[in-house]
Amino acid sequence: MAISVDRVYRKVLAILNKESRGFLTPDEFSKIGSQAQLDLLDKAFHDYNRAVAKQSVGRTGQGYADVTKKLQDRIDPFYALEIVTLTSGVGTLPTFYNIVNVSKEKDRLIQLERVEKSKLSFLLSSPLTAPSATFPIYYITGSNITVNPSSFTQVHIDYISVPPDPVWASTVDVNGALTFDSTGASGVSFVDFTLHPSSEVDLILEILRYVGVTIKDPSVIQSAMAETNQKIQLENQ
Repeated sequence: MAISVDRVYRKVLAILNKESRGFLTPDEFSKIGSQAQLDLLDKAFHDYNRAVAKQSVGRTGQGYADVTKKLQDRIDPFYALEIVTLTSGVGTLPTFYNIVNVSKEKDRLIQLERVEKSKLSFLLSSPLTAPSATFPIYYITGSNITVNPSSFTQVHIDYISVPPDPVWASTVDVNGALTFDSTGASGVSFVDFTLHPSSEVDLILEILRYVGVTIKDPSVIQSAMAETNQKIQLENQ
């Protein structure tokens, strides 16, 4: 489940009313699209938080009106699971956007609690708070995860991954024009957007906003912002 990078590129060009790909090159589109995709992933978390808050006070509907489920669907394409091998309790994390859960390698019912490294000495100072096989903890430093007790050899990490950058791969036709390469004939494979299909409109608006900055055209920015603000107002009603 993804959004076609070719379809989005063509729609953006059509809205800009510029068919010449020299106006918005594939490389520029891919870079802008990558940033727009990250922005929408971040926005989905904030929107989900607001939806859960509304749900807790009975302000959300059911069925097609279940906004919380819709937002979960937008985050789920980025969900991933990885088994990390530990050496003396230390392992290398996958490239993640957000860690959902860390659990024991042989019993996923035993979940590890995340703590701040600065509080570790406090936890270790008393037998009542010290980590154990039934109450394991972990902390993160840079790209590493450190687990206590260090006897753990593996952990399961459920996380939200960082999406791959979109790529509009191209070849040159007999007229010297760029065309979409869906076969890999150019030696470069195309990469679609990882976003849920329901995010396509938001993705195009976000790309247009960045394109307006790139080409220094305020009218593009204003139009994209107006459409975005209208969608936000409708969602918050």
